[in-house]
This record gives sequence, C-alpha cells and structure tokens, in this order.
Amino acid sequence: MIIAGPHPSRAQANRPSILLEKLHAAKQDTDRVNLYYSLSRWYWNRNTDSALLMAQNSLDLAQKIHFEKGIALAYLTKGVSLVSKGMLPEALECHFQCLRLSEKLGLVGLSGNEYNNIGIVYADLEDYAKALYYYQRAYDMALKVNDEAGRLNLLINIGEIYKKRGQPDSAIASNYQGYLIAQKAKDSLLIAITLYNMGENYVTKKEYRKAKSNLYEALAIAEKLKDDEDVAYCHSTLALALYYTGQYDSSLFYAQKGLEESKRSGIVELIKTAYNVLYLTHQEFGDYKKALDYRNLEVALHDSLIAVEKEKSIRYIQSSYELEKKQQQIDLLNKDNIIKNEELAKIKWRRNILIAGSLLLLLLSLILFRNYSQKRALSERLEIQNKNISAQNQQLEELGQVKNRLFSIIAHDLRGPVNSIWSMMKIIQVKGISGAESGSLIGKAVDSLDLTAKLLDNLLYWAKSQMDGMQISPVSFDVQQTIDQNVTLSKARAAEKQVNITMDETTAPVMAYADQAMVDIITRNLIENAVKFSKAGNLVAVSAEKTTDHILIAVKDEGAGIPPEARSKIFNKFSSYTTFGTAKEKGSGLGLLLCKELVEKNNGTIWFESTPEKGSTFYFTLPLA
Repeated sequence: MIIAGPHPSRAQANRPSILLEKLHAAKQDTDRVNLYYSLSRWYWNRNTDSALLMAQNSLDLAQKIHFEKGIALAYLTKGVSLVSKGMLPEALECHFQCLRLSEKLGLVGLSGNEYNNIGIVYADLEDYAKALYYYQRAYDMALKVNDEAGRLNLLINIGEIYKKRGQPDSAIASNYQGYLIAQKAKDSLLIAITLYNMGENYVTKKEYRKAKSNLYEALAIAEKLKDDEDVAYCHSTLALALYYTGQYDSSLFYAQKGLEESKRSGIVELIKTAYNVLYLTHQEFGDYKKALDYRNLEVALHDSLIAVEKEKSIRYIQSSYELEKKQQQIDLLNKDNIIKNEELAKIKWRRNILIAGSLLLLLLSLILFRNYSQKRALSERLEIQNKNISAQNQQLEELGQVKNRLFSIIAHDLRGPVNSIWSMMKIIQVKGISGAESGSLIGKAVDSLDLTAKLLDNLLYWAKSQMDGMQISPVSFDVQQTIDQNVTLSKARAAEKQVNITMDETTAPVMAYADQAMVDIITRNLIENAVKFSKAGNLVAVSAEKTTDHILIAVKDEGAGIPPEARSKIFNKFSSYTTFGTAKEKGSGLGLLLCKELVEKNNGTIWFESTPEKGSTFYFTLPLA
C-alpha cells in the first residue's frame, strides 16, 4: 500500500517565503547552506524541479566553504529529488556520497536514513537482494538508537520486498511486527497499512478467511481517516478475496467501488485488479458480454503496463550507460589536466636550466630524453585506456542486444503458448463441452505445456550463462550413460513420428571431465532437435568415442537439413533463426544457442555438417577424464 505524504497546513503554506526572507538576511554561509536544504525538503512531493535546484544550490555553497555536514545533507535531498524525476543511477550516487560523509562524521541517524534511501532506489530498480540488504542495515541502526518510528517504516518496506520476491510468509511476519509497534504508538494510519499488507499477502497464500479479517479491519480505519487511496486499496483487494470465497454479490459491489476510487486516484494497478474481479464475477453470473468487456479493458491496461515497464527498463539501462560514459569522460579530463600541469612545470624548469648556461646542456639533453620517454609511455597508456573504454561500450551494447532477445522470446514464444493454454482451459470450463472435445483440448494443452516447459528451461539456462552467473561443477562420468538416458526419454516422442533412435555402444566406459547436468542438457537438446526435423522412417544415430585428446559426441539425423543461407545464424546469439519441424513443431532458436554456451563453458567445441534434404550431424567435444 502506498503511504501518502503529509499535506501542508495553512501555517506551512507561507513556508517558502519565510525561508527565502531568512536566506536573503543570512550573513553566515553555513546558515545559507541549511536554508537551501530546508527549501529543498519543503518542495519534496510538491515541485521536483524546485527541490532539485535548491539542493544543488546548497551543495555548491557547502562544497565552496568545505562544510561537510552541509554537503552530506545536500546530497541527501538531491538524491530524493532525482528519484522523483526517475533518474535512479544518479540518485544512487548522491545517496552513497551522503552515506560516506555521514559515516565519516559519525552521524548515526543520517547514516540510517541513507541506508533506507539506498534500499528504496534499489527496490525501484527491482534489485530486491540489495534493497533488502540496505533496509536491514537501516533497521539494525534504528534498533540500536531505539527509533521506533524508523523501525516501523522499515518493517513495512522489508515486508514489501518479501512480497515482491514471492515470500508471503516473511512479508506477513515483517508487517505483523510493524503492526505491534503501530498499535503501541496508536498510529491509526500505519495500523491500517500493516493490516492491509497482511491481508494482501494472505490472498497470495489463498488463506482468504484471514485475508478478509485483516482487510475489513484496515478498511474501517481507512474510512474513519477519510484516506481515499487506502480505501481504494482495501476495496479492490477485498473484492478479490470475496470472489475466491464464492461471495460474488459482495465481490461485485466492492470491485465497482474500488474501480471508481482507483480511477479518481489514478492508481493503475488497482484499476487492473478491479477489471479482473469484475470480469470474473460477471462470468459467474452468466453475463458474458460484460465479462468480455471487462476482460478486454484488463488486457488493454495490462499491455500498456508492459509497454511502460519495458520503456522504464530501457530508460534505466540508458541512464546507467550515460552515467558510466560521463564518469569515463571526467576521468580522462582529470588525466589531461595532470598532464598539462606537468608540462607547464617542465617548461619552466627547462627555461631556468637554459639561463644557467652551457655547462648544463648535457643534463638538459638527458632530461629532454626522459621527458620524451614519459610522453610516449603516457600516450601508450591513454591508448590502452581508450581501447578499454571502447571494449566496455561494446560490452554494454551486446548486453542490450541480449536483453532485447530475451524480451522478444518472452513476449512472443512464451506468451503465445501460455495464452493458448489459458484459452483452452476457459473453454473446458464452459458447460456443454463433450467429453471427447474436452479430452482433445486437454491433450493439446499438455503438448503446449511440454513445449513451454522445455523453452523456459532453455531460456533460464541461456540467460544465466549470458549474465556470467552460471558456475560449472565438473566431475568424471561415463558419457554413454547420459546419452542412454536421453535416448530413452526421447524414444516416445520419436515413436509418435515413426522415427527410430539408435546409440552406438562400446564395452568400455567413455569417461569425460565436465559438468554432467550441462552435458545432459546439451545431449537432450541435440537429440530432440534431430527428432524434430526427421520424417517417418528416418533414423537418428547418437555416438560417443574417445580420441587422443578429447571425447567426441555426434548426433546424426536423416531429416530436412539446414539451408546454406541459415547456417551462419545457427550459433549467433544476436540473430534470431528458427523454423518449424517436420510435424509443424515450433521452436525458439534457443536450444542450439544454449548448447554452444554450455559446451564452451566446459572447454569444448561444437560444430555441424548438413546437406539439405539428406540430414545433419552435430558434433561436440568434452575434455578427457
């Protein structure tokens, strides 16, 4: 639940004019720094540009007079203002600058506040592990100084992180601790918030009785406080809990109220929830026209939210890239200034030596030679640095292309099968579907689920390998056993297509030293790929042999083969190539790409030979045990 900021009272309405009068009358620079800081804080949640301007004025003056506490506070308010403008990487840098100074000066309260602010930025960046780490550090400091109000807010923030990480039990436990503190403090607003948060997580756990109890209590408090946004949250989530307990009339009533309130408040997520509940309840009442109308509204809003999130992600990546590039430019300028200063000093020195007379000519020659060497070495270092910067820019561009590939696969190859399964399940729910038709639809759903599960498995492994997060655990094992297991698993699918799978077996084990789980994924993908492009009566042959310096595994088929124009795209992670199998099986192009990543992580190589309409053979090597 969103906690609304305080509204200015009439006494506060003239606050900027009062502060500006004091600013003009201030004689001490430290007083002016503090007044700029106070003005920036006053503009929070009112005028972001004004808040940022006052924060920058405070920072510039504090740095000029070397007022470290003023610098720290200016960085704090500048960071908060940048968060409001969506400039998260820049905001993070400001909060870290403030934290360094506050820890240096021993300002415990300010350090705790900054740990919380850093956690908020990481939560907005969806880096929940770092957000939780900094929230917990802030909580420990609040506990140390006995700050009950700070503990309460942090428990709510920590509960929100647990909710987003899919840990409802931990989220409930954190909010319950906050609820006890809020009760002790008699803070009605925070009591309502913790009750709502617990109710929302109980809905996630499908414990609807507990959810309704908490939500009704939170609603009563929010209505008493006349807090429209909190009332909207309670109505929408309560409507969902009532629907799942079969109380459709009440669910419809609260969903309609929640929709009206959410539209007034402009809370898009709540509008989407209300559309969903109205769609579900009207469907239960048999009013399929209204149900369809609300479903269309929900889908349209959902698609717009996806577009916004995608744009937000791209903006964050671009901001991070620009921040890094800006820092590199600053570093280069600093180095240039150092070089210029050194040059000026050396020129002055040469002039003095020339005045000293001809007796020092030999010494001057030696100095000039040394200067030339230094310049050359410095030039070489700058050239290396420029190459490193270019390499970093290229790496950022490649990461952007990998991200776009992932988004494309998730949006097209996963979304399609999931929507298809959902549609078939909804059709089965409708009365009048015969047993034969229902069985056929379930069969198609199972096939689609099987395809989606394999695609998701490949997608997760490939994404992990791209982010350098995949650790290999090599062991010595018999490759033939791994091949035999995958041949056995693939025979049922092959039999459906009347394709025969054989394995060349030797009496002696073929021992490799690699990650057995990864080799299992490589082998399974290659065998399934061979079956996918084979026709009835074709043969798929799998073999493994030991050579002088490695293990060679081959998967051969007699299928469609690979067109010459497509071969350069097979193992290219920046180009997307996929085609239907002989039985119209759909693919994502990830399987072979994943095989390449996993083979190379195990110090092997992978390649293929193919003839159109005659088949293909994929080879890969593994280290000897």
